[in-house]
Amino acid sequence: MGQNEQCQPCSKGTFREGLMSVCQRCQIGFTTKKEGSLNSKECNQINCPPGYFTNNKLINEEINLNFEFLQICLPCPIGYYENEYGSNKCKKCPEGYITKQLGAKNIFECDQVWDGSCKPDQPEPCPNGSECIQIRGEIFECRKIIVEFLNNEQVNLIFKNIVRLHNKIHL
Repeated sequence: MGQNEQCQPCSKGTFREGLMSVCQRCQIGFTTKKEGSLNSKECNQINCPPGYFTNNKLINEEINLNFEFLQICLPCPIGYYENEYGSNKCKKCPEGYITKQLGAKNIFECDQVWDGSCKPDQPEPCPNGSECIQIRGEIFECRKIIVEFLNNEQVNLIFKNIVRLHNKIHL
């Protein structure tokens, strides 16, 4: 480094040891807790990929490991996403949006929550296999269409029961 150059702190995930003039990257899979690290020993944080976050848990008593802390990467839960490496928490989807699966990597995986309501005057108001049905007043919902085919014996039995019921009512 020249005399007039200012020494800048190393960014997160890098360190400068001793008199080195350039910052060195941490080994793959690890990062530093903050910027300005001064040696490789500070590369002690798990660098979880997007869609995951670091969960630090004290577990000595639980599984008798010789580590003070065990860091693991966990997938972001439903309704959350993480688009950066090395995060210790996931970002919540905007209000009214949710992810369909664990480990979402960006905000575009947050889909609008659908409450099942529909408007019958719109083209294709419901997904395939369901129909827009009036529940009460101006409230409509998409309901699954159940199509059941009856054999001749079932049709005859239903017809006989209808005839019997009709005869009881009109006698």
